[in-house]
Amino acid sequence: MCSRSPDLAKMQLREQISKNIAQLSKEEKDRQSNIVYNKIINHPYYKAANRIAIFMSTDEEINTAPIIAHIQARGASAFVPQYAGGVMKMLKVESGDQDTMPQTKHSIQQHSKDQKREDSLDSGLDLIIAPGVAFSLDGGRVGHGGGYYDRFLAKIRAEQQTPPKVIAIAFNCQIVDKVPMNDLDQKIDGVIYAE
Repeated sequence: MCSRSPDLAKMQLREQISKNIAQLSKEEKDRQSNIVYNKIINHPYYKAANRIAIFMSTDEEINTAPIIAHIQARGASAFVPQYAGGVMKMLKVESGDQDTMPQTKHSIQQHSKDQKREDSLDSGLDLIIAPGVAFSLDGGRVGHGGGYYDRFLAKIRAEQQTPPKVIAIAFNCQIVDKVPMNDLDQKIDGVIYAE
């Protein structure tokens, strides 16, 4: 596991984006989330995917609950992160899981350690809908600083014969011209936002 030294440019960007998101009203977050939802469910990567990793959103992120419901309603499989012992797994969401998932100290819902669910790495993924703090249109992504997604993406891209597509979803204020990236950072295939 690589340890990461703090990157000042990323820290400043995270701080700025966090302030921008904090200024959005609930109505504006809902408005942008609805636009992103409609863009996602009509996106060719999404339409072609049957095994989709997504995340359980917080109030500071595009609302993913309707997307997860849509994945399940069309008979596809949704997988969400479980963070444990410094490792992130993507575990399958079964019916009713969202009602019983505990929250982490970061207010993120995830499967409890004793819930046995299919691990996405066992059978692969077609699409990863990724979270993050800031994104550039050329595939740059800055996460929250733990490196979980970068390590997961590096692993699945190395192990899976046809690597999954990776698209992020974001509020408009999370899109920037350039994001600071280093050699541990994984590029993404695109970002979907309201504008």
